[in-house]
Amino acid sequence: MKNRMTTAGMMTARYALIHGSYWMVFGATYNFITVYLLSKNFVSHEIGLILAFTNIFSAILQPLVAGYADRSRKSALRYTTSLMLFICLSLSFIMAVSPDIMFVTASLYFLLLTVMLTIHPLINSLGMNYINEGIPLNFGFARGMGSLSYAIMSFVLGAAVEQYGTDILPFAFIILFGFTFVFTISFTLKNRSSEDADASESAGTSIPSHGDISALTATGFILKYHRFSFYLLGVILIFISFNIINIYMIKIVQSVGGNEATMGSAFAIAAILELPVMLSFAKLISRYHNTSLLKLAGLVFSVKAFITLISSSVGMIFLAQSFQMLSYAIFIPGSIYYVNQVIEKKDMIKGQAFTTAATTLGGVGGSLIGGWILSAATVKLMLIVGLGISLAGSLILLITIEK
Repeated sequence: MKNRMTTAGMMTARYALIHGSYWMVFGATYNFITVYLLSKNFVSHEIGLILAFTNIFSAILQPLVAGYADRSRKSALRYTTSLMLFICLSLSFIMAVSPDIMFVTASLYFLLLTVMLTIHPLINSLGMNYINEGIPLNFGFARGMGSLSYAIMSFVLGAAVEQYGTDILPFAFIILFGFTFVFTISFTLKNRSSEDADASESAGTSIPSHGDISALTATGFILKYHRFSFYLLGVILIFISFNIINIYMIKIVQSVGGNEATMGSAFAIAAILELPVMLSFAKLISRYHNTSLLKLAGLVFSVKAFITLISSSVGMIFLAQSFQMLSYAIFIPGSIYYVNQVIEKKDMIKGQAFTTAATTLGGVGGSLIGGWILSAATVKLMLIVGLGISLAGSLILLITIEK
């Protein structure tokens, strides 16, 4: 028992390094895309189209990659994730040395974000595999370290871009993808008995045997888990609103007198306040039912959207961002545990992938809707539309989340 707890602590720490570096590079690439592309003479609706195509392709790829992971051993999942990270690292290097030609810039950023977003469910599955094997890896702690790292990165990178310009961003991508690659390729449990290792490998992704592995298509999954599929619709709507705010945060803070450093601080505040919730999530779900927490998160997403809408100062934007701790911070670990609750074991990785695909499709809607409205109207109208979409998503979550 003591050895198992020591192993769990060691694996949690190493998994936290993966989440820490991944969420730093996620924030650097995704949340700074508008700032970067605006500096390269793109306009809002063009940025929206790039992000929309990025999210569409990654939403298609996520279930396909997850299907491969379902049929593969744990080592194959790790190597696949590492390969995709190496591709991102290579694309970042090419971006750093390429000339400022709009088509080249758009193509590179599209490819980089598509692969980076596709990695997301695989990162989650790396940890859930060990949890399902009986190793009590603390997912909430690892994800919380991701939020802390994200917060530090947002504050530092926002200030650096304000001082040195956006050309430093590709070099930041190189460093962060490099760290994530190293931490992921080395994420394996060593010093196990040969008997345990053989059992683990034959279990693959913690699935009993290849005969039990799901061969469900996307349509088959939706038909089999129809209530879960309606829940995913609510997730899509919630994340349309969430992404409208995150993607176009630079425009929102500029409308109340802020700048790039203000944007970085806003993201940092949200991430710092996520941390205690994510760190204590394992205790939260032992005290409160996970489904109740998910419903609460769904409601608070809309509260955050409302406060963002009525904000007239940088301080109010910061206040709105503080509601991240009761929305996103609960939803992310809660949604992962929710898949384990309502999806059969053989379909779990697909369930994780469909959840991530739903948030990704939210990125499609958020980028397109936000970009189109900003090109034709105002920040205020964009936020009004976002609030309406969020309220619809909150209602669907309240109805469809199973007890």
